[in-house]
Amino acid sequence: MNAHATADTTVRVAALFVHPLKSAAGIRVQELTLDERGAVGDRRWILADSNGAMITARETHRLVLIRPSFLTDDRHGGIRLTAPGLPPLDVPTEWINRAARTQTVRVWDDDVVAHDVGDIAAAWCSAAAGRACRLLRLADVDRRPLAPRFAGTIDAHARYVAMSDGAPLLLLGMASIDALNARLLESGHADVMDLRRFRANVLVAGTRPHDEDTWRDIRIGDVSLSVVSACTRCVLTTVDPDSAESGHEPLRAFAQYRRADGGVIFGMNTTHRAAGVIRIGDELQVLSLR
Repeated sequence: MNAHATADTTVRVAALFVHPLKSAAGIRVQELTLDERGAVGDRRWILADSNGAMITARETHRLVLIRPSFLTDDRHGGIRLTAPGLPPLDVPTEWINRAARTQTVRVWDDDVVAHDVGDIAAAWCSAAAGRACRLLRLADVDRRPLAPRFAGTIDAHARYVAMSDGAPLLLLGMASIDALNARLLESGHADVMDLRRFRANVLVAGTRPHDEDTWRDIRIGDVSLSVVSACTRCVLTTVDPDSAESGHEPLRAFAQYRRADGGVIFGMNTTHRAAGVIRIGDELQVLSLR
């Protein structure tokens, strides 16, 4: 069942992203490998203040200008960070391994166990962010549970999450972005919204706008997933990923046609039922509707 797919069109994966450092730029990839926390390499790194509270681009817009890349092919090890006006910073796997002491970082309502990778990384990240901060990597021993509103809908495999705001994966239809941009252009807005603003992991083509709102159980390639809730959008969507400047859109546009539950929604929080791999071009099948 390809519910609401456009005529004679198969719904397929059009783009895939991981965001290694929370709130920093994402990396467009050809496949996502899924483990018990979500996409391998996704939101496994975070910046925190001296009190152990997470720092995000909601309040520190310059984080979107930090561009991570992986130093290992498996996405488990070190990362390289670049930012305007700074030399690249390599954070090798050895820095993670030598950070034997763990500490907690407050990620919304959860205390997440992480490794502080040292003063060199902290100095670089502080310069990039324009404020004092520490760079930490999620510890392998951490078992941050899925939020209760998600946990009851899935099986045991995906009951954990790394440092995402909600579910392990965010799913969004390309047609939904196109519909938003059409509205903005009709209203006289000069620029379209780049898909990177929405920080989705999986973007699909071949649907009508917001068809993903209606899905409950889906399969992408060989991976079974549950679409568990709509994603409530915040000020981070108003931050330009290339300049770090913020404006009113798209939140002002969303307020006109995407209001729900006291906020505005765009994209769907999604969990996976087993380990697996999602690839560009994989077919998406809708198994049941909400």
